[in-house]
Amino acid sequence: MKRRDFLKSTAAVTGGSLMSGLGLSKLSAQNAPNKSNQPNILFILVDELRYPSVFPKGITDAAGFFKQFMPHVYDLWQRGVKFDNYHTAANACTPSRGVMITGLYSQQNWLLTTIISPPIITNPLLYKQPVLNSAYPTYGKLLRKLGYQTPYRGKWHVSLARKPDDMGNNGLEDYGFDYATYPDPTGFNLQGTYGDWQHGYHSDIYTSIQAAEFLSGVKPGDTPFCLTASFVNPHDREFFPAGTEFQTFTNLFSPDSGVNPNNYAQGASYPGTGPQVPWDENMLKTPPDYDFPDLPPNWENAADWKKQNKPSTQGFIKTFSEYIWGGISEDPSQTGFTIEEYPAKDLHGGVAKAPFSYWKRGLNSYAQVIKKVDGEIGRVLDTLYSLPDSIVDNTVIVFVSDHGEYSGAHGLPQGKLATMYEEAWHVPLIVVDPRGQLTGDIDDIRTGLTSSVDLMPMLVSIGAGGSTDWMRGPLAAMYGGRHDMLSMLKSKDAPGRPYVLHATDEIAPDYFNPGGAPTHVLGYRTDAFKFGVYADWLKTTSIIKKSSAEFEFYDYATERGRMELENTTCDPRAEEAFQLLTNYIIPNELQQKLPPPYRLKQIESKVAHLVYRKLVESEQPDTTWLQGGLFSILGYGGQF
Repeated sequence: MKRRDFLKSTAAVTGGSLMSGLGLSKLSAQNAPNKSNQPNILFILVDELRYPSVFPKGITDAAGFFKQFMPHVYDLWQRGVKFDNYHTAANACTPSRGVMITGLYSQQNWLLTTIISPPIITNPLLYKQPVLNSAYPTYGKLLRKLGYQTPYRGKWHVSLARKPDDMGNNGLEDYGFDYATYPDPTGFNLQGTYGDWQHGYHSDIYTSIQAAEFLSGVKPGDTPFCLTASFVNPHDREFFPAGTEFQTFTNLFSPDSGVNPNNYAQGASYPGTGPQVPWDENMLKTPPDYDFPDLPPNWENAADWKKQNKPSTQGFIKTFSEYIWGGISEDPSQTGFTIEEYPAKDLHGGVAKAPFSYWKRGLNSYAQVIKKVDGEIGRVLDTLYSLPDSIVDNTVIVFVSDHGEYSGAHGLPQGKLATMYEEAWHVPLIVVDPRGQLTGDIDDIRTGLTSSVDLMPMLVSIGAGGSTDWMRGPLAAMYGGRHDMLSMLKSKDAPGRPYVLHATDEIAPDYFNPGGAPTHVLGYRTDAFKFGVYADWLKTTSIIKKSSAEFEFYDYATERGRMELENTTCDPRAEEAFQLLTNYIIPNELQQKLPPPYRLKQIESKVAHLVYRKLVESEQPDTTWLQGGLFSILGYGGQF
């Protein structure tokens, strides 16, 4: 149904050298896409939006949540195919985006850690962190080979984007995109909502205006486009409460605050190097009350974790995240702010804890920034809908998030790092085809498992007119095993995946992790259960050190299992899943070797990551953190 008709009906009710090896440069006439069947593509990407799971009074499902807090996304929800079991294959920002852009698992492209850099980069050689290898296929490169324009506006965050110049270099040419949003809005504190253009921090308003400007110039008969509009928010929620309420938390660490007699140092001082927003103008410091519950239904405290033998990594990441972004008391009687010592030798760092009421306040804060980004999405959609019918009716819209956000689930105040919990990697995916050629049964939510590793092949197949003929040669070896998303778009009866995988391998220096909690986390989820492995790798390899492995297992046949509260690692399926992962799935899927001409680049990427990882792990506070060096390199408190 066309959007105009839909609204009427509802109103009545209420890298060049490698391209020759990609298998696309010599398409035969019989396999080439039908140009008349190639739609425009508007790819809307948001940051940190989980699939709705906690609701205020009067709302009981995702549709109701989107209707209240994201009306523009709700419009897409009603007109499109919606997936309620879509999962990201990697976290955090950079690894997740690397998967979506290349269609490769993070342990195939070896982009495992989030890139942290200042917005304006004068000397890229100073930043040693690995970036996405430009040799890999991307949806930008492949769609260009199919005749598409590939403008990219907004957050990129998988390499150090260069400033466009007068010679035609746009900053992401090596990756197959026409980029115009320099400096890259990677997501510092308050950046999605406010930004600070004078210091190089573009906001979501800037991104929506840029995307709208591109659309305004589209004319009937133009070359088809795939416009990526990539927003920062609701990423601002990750900085709750220490970043969103920066003055309150900074004041806690002053000598005369009365709560810091030991003079502990703040983990990250806001606004710091990010956007400079006057305190009086900062609306995020006082989120409205949307009538959320006092606690998420699957909230847990430290005693619950201990009783359920939760992996030690979760305790580490909770404490570390609270050190950077602020904590919340687990004591219902606590009504004031406190500061506790961070448990790391020689750091003398303090973890600020907000009152117990901040668990609810955090849910309100999340909804607040969700509403903000929906407004910017609306600007882009309204511009599209103002174009001639021949353009509007031939534009497929894809909406997705790069990863989720805890927002209090399981007692984690913020973030998406280092666990297998659904809130971290279960996100919405919606596809709208106004032509009805690729989609069907739009009133039926797709409940089958799907993965972000399937997204890039889906985008390219949409550009190929619904064909997968572009998967030939090396591309067939790389993407032929990805799930058939086209069938799921067309029919409610098409099956989902038998399982989805998720890897998160973010890194911190060992001195932040005095208990030696494992930092490589791998999840395996089926319709029946979820299994997680938290482990270290054998030295200079990507092989699991079995003696370090800690397990997590949730039986989805039980209510507490579905809520991921009852950890039943004694279930025999846990050991079976571990053997399946280590003996087959990891070597043959998650870390599958790429064919020529990509194999050598894959090896280079892996070596670069392992070297960088060792460098970070071995750093000491007296030479790095306390002097600001590693803080600058890794940017903790920055754009994770």
